[in-house]
Amino acid sequence: MSRHFIIDCDTAEDDIMSLFMLLKNNMVIEGITIVEGNIAFNQEINNALWALEYISDKLPYEVKVYPGSNRPLVKTFRTVENVHGKGGIGDEIPIPKKLSASSKKAVDAIIELADRYPGELEFLAISPLTNLALAYLKDNSIAEKIKKVWVMGGTIYGRGNITPVAEFNFWVDPDAAKIVFNSGLDLTMVSWDLITNYTIEKNDWDNINSMDTQMSKFYSNIYKHYREFAMTKQKMKGNPHPDLITTAIAINHEIAKKTEMQFVDIENCECLTRGMTVIDYLNVWNRNPNTEVVYEIDKSKFMNMLYDLLKWF
Repeated sequence: MSRHFIIDCDTAEDDIMSLFMLLKNNMVIEGITIVEGNIAFNQEINNALWALEYISDKLPYEVKVYPGSNRPLVKTFRTVENVHGKGGIGDEIPIPKKLSASSKKAVDAIIELADRYPGELEFLAISPLTNLALAYLKDNSIAEKIKKVWVMGGTIYGRGNITPVAEFNFWVDPDAAKIVFNSGLDLTMVSWDLITNYTIEKNDWDNINSMDTQMSKFYSNIYKHYREFAMTKQKMKGNPHPDLITTAIAINHEIAKKTEMQFVDIENCECLTRGMTVIDYLNVWNRNPNTEVVYEIDKSKFMNMLYDLLKWF
């Protein structure tokens, strides 16, 4: 039975590889929705179109790109070209040659696709949650129609990447994140501070570079900037894969070795803790759990999926 996905992007390198991983594993992509986040909004749209053109001979069907919100619900934010480069794949600026974005907006596409595939549609949220929150506010019934939401965002131990306590996606639009986490949608959360334990270290990087496939070369090229930033500025042993690990878990839940059902909320004040993930570890609020929180992954299984993707062509 086919699995139907929307992939919600602020399209940088990890979003692109997430798109490719879904396609490689025969997931049906019903649409790509674009939201504010990593880099300039129009460049995010161009990156999604450019990625589809790159993979065009592998596409068995048309995948549409739907522009969404170019700003958070309430607050101001900033992009992070210092992390991903001006083009989201370093400082190269991808420009699509043939494809263009749909005139339909992301919110309407989400609602229409939820109506078309009730109980089947899955939402891969690897970006700020503005588009999904707006769709929910327009039509609350999507909470019952969308089968699953896979969220890359937040923290489990309070170690952020945009502030000391907040992860970027939740910090960009904490109001949207709060709406989504209190919506009744079926959520699985893969946090920033979890994925920092599973970076592409030197031996992994060397293995990838020795593969000598078109896809492995593409991967090495688009991750160079991000890898350098992660290792020098964030003191990691290699480049992390927040979006790609979330995508791998969505495809094969066995990659999530340890999870817990917990109540999660988001701090949306304009204060030191803006965007902070609040997990009721001890159930002191006596609230029903609303999120499956991932606490450990099987790196070897993830790496096998990554290597399989890089051998595609």
